Amino acid sequence: MSPVAIIACVCLALTLTSISPSEAIVPTRELENVFLGRCKDYEITRYLDILPRVRSDCSALWKDFFKAFSFKNPCDLDLGSYKDFFTSAQQQLPKNKVMFWSGVYDEAHDYANTGRKYITLEDTLPGYMLNSLVWCGQRANPGFNEKVCPDFKTCPVQARESFWGMASSSYAHSAEGEVTYMVDGSNPKVPAYRPDSFFGKYELPNLTNKVTRVKVIVLHRLGEKIIEKCGAGSLLDLEKLVKAKHFAFDCVENPRAVLFLLCSDNPNARECQLAKRFYRIA
Repeated sequence: MSPVAIIACVCLALTLTSISPSEAIVPTRELENVFLGRCKDYEITRYLDILPRVRSDCSALWKDFFKAFSFKNPCDLDLGSYKDFFTSAQQQLPKNKVMFWSGVYDEAHDYANTGRKYITLEDTLPGYMLNSLVWCGQRANPGFNEKVCPDFKTCPVQARESFWGMASSSYAHSAEGEVTYMVDGSNPKVPAYRPDSFFGKYELPNLTNKVTRVKVIVLHRLGEKIIEKCGAGSLLDLEKLVKAKHFAFDCVENPRAVLFLLCSDNPNARECQLAKRFYRIA
């Protein structure tokens, strides 16, 4: 097919779905097959000694997931749309191992070490199956759009965050004991803690009295200016919110294990050379 024909097809799809080209994103191809494949992979090979299996089989989970958004306008969803799916996919999380993160996706997951040290949302069955995928419904058959989805910026927040907001809420609600929250303390444009972050909106409010302590890890990026520190700025606001919920609060900046993780990618950084001398690393 020629480039002109491809552009024409895309424009036709955008016209039929009332989505402008500037607002369009491409949905994941063969969504059902990807979902079922990831589900079966998780069931058989992933986190076997770390997280329990769910009672629902993969086909039943797909039906609950598909039912949540199919034959609906993408902007008509809300936080309750995926309730049945998350009820079916819920797992008991190990005590003292739940980790949340904001603005430090790669570092948090490297530190969590695929569930060996901590559990992230993306290690759970729903997070594993849907991470990085794109999907949206439509009122006409087959109930979902295989060619184009809106970028959701024009949709209400409840629709835009209907899946991952519910995922975060459900995940936080299952946490027990000490929970860990990793944030970026070197971003001059974004505070380390934001009330409108997923942690601020969905995770912190859904922590139950089974949680005893919130430990904050402030990551300071190597070679970059330190913007936020424990006990000041947005982290002081967070401390007050956590203590108001009657949880103990701890905050640490670039603890040794995190610093070593950062230095593994940039061993010649000034901070790493100082750490090498301080900790007498070979």
